[in-house]
Amino acid sequence: MEIGNIIQFNNANWRVLDVREGSVLIITEEVVEKRVYHSKRVPITWAECDMRKYLNGEFYDRFTGDEKSRIITVTNKTPDNPWFGTKGGADTDDNILDFF
Repeated sequence: MEIGNIIQFNNANWRVLDVREGSVLIITEEVVEKRVYHSKRVPITWAECDMRKYLNGEFYDRFTGDEKSRIITVTNKTPDNPWFGTKGGADTDDNILDFF
């Protein structure tokens, strides 16, 4: 598998972004679903937002057991935003991340 390849996974096309030590970072080629980051307009971090709960819950549960066994959990570090002065929030352990 090489960077730039397109693979089929969970009935979608995914582009390979990186390959390291037997692990592959992929991103969908299509928009999977349009959703808001959070349902209320309040200060919120990734750790508490609705998008994270959806991606690591309902969306993740759409994968088969075999597919889930191929998805690794990663620690997502969310540093403070120096341009807007907002807090990044707590580090999270996620199976699915949103690139926004």
